[in-house]
Amino acid sequence: MNFVFAILSFLFATSSHAKSDLCDILQLPNCHGVTKQLRRNAFQSAPTSSTASNLNPANTSFDKGLGVEALAQANNSVLYGLISGTGKMGGALISGSPDNGFFGNRVPELQEAIAERTENNHQFKNRKLTLALAGKLFSHKNFGLDGGLILKRHSDLKKVNYGGGISGRIWLLHFGASAYQDDFFIDLTRTIETHSGLSYAELSGDLSVSERFLVTTYTIGTRIRNFAIDYGVIKSKLDFYGSPTDIALLSASIYYKDWLFSFASRTETSAQPIFVEGELDPAKEKSATYLGLQYSLNRHMIMGLNYNYFLLNELALTLTLFI
Repeated sequence: MNFVFAILSFLFATSSHAKSDLCDILQLPNCHGVTKQLRRNAFQSAPTSSTASNLNPANTSFDKGLGVEALAQANNSVLYGLISGTGKMGGALISGSPDNGFFGNRVPELQEAIAERTENNHQFKNRKLTLALAGKLFSHKNFGLDGGLILKRHSDLKKVNYGGGISGRIWLLHFGASAYQDDFFIDLTRTIETHSGLSYAELSGDLSVSERFLVTTYTIGTRIRNFAIDYGVIKSKLDFYGSPTDIALLSASIYYKDWLFSFASRTETSAQPIFVEGELDPAKEKSATYLGLQYSLNRHMIMGLNYNYFLLNELALTLTLFI
């Protein structure tokens, strides 16, 4: 673990001294600002670098320099992402994981907890720290292949889970795949079961419940000029549910001058109920829509507005700084 953090520290240290790339030298307008969100082999339509890295570590940005992402929603803690690259390697340190959000996997929650946080417009708090490292394996004008390593640490379980991924392009075809171990943790002493008035710990005889499981992701897409579109799936199977969880994402982004517009649809099949219009909906099939708008204030700063990023029909703000 210390070795991995040493690599990331090296990336952050060298990025501030890295020589300017061709985009910087020639001051090309389509190489800066919002287009930084599109410069990766796969899942180019993801709204942020942190989103893409969480889905597949090989999607981590290689852009020279240092980037800081902040995602803020009212009445919730600010989420951060620290991203750095040297041109051939990249690293991302992300405060959290997109579990139970639009671009993330579904993990278990108690029904009372779902109802309470949804009514109060609170994000799902997974208490994870995510580290992604990536490097270019092969690069050519019309072909490319990148590889990545991901580590996720759950602060309650104090365990580190590992995984890896690849992303590539063959002319107009962009593709990616990843597999990593993950876990969830529920403190049964903190939630009262509605009908009995007892805590789940009293009912079950256990203080907590947790499980380690495998997550696999696949994406395929293309980019033509200023338009990118991707289709992706997130798959997992937990003993807690007893049936697989399958999530399909269809996302698209288009940029015009200093603007980046994003749209995505999510179709989920899982045993987890969700809170809809004041009551729990047990339906296995669930669908949602995401909308995003980003604007480059200058070549070093992007501001964004997101709708339904946390599956709460909420608005969230993003701020990205490039150094």
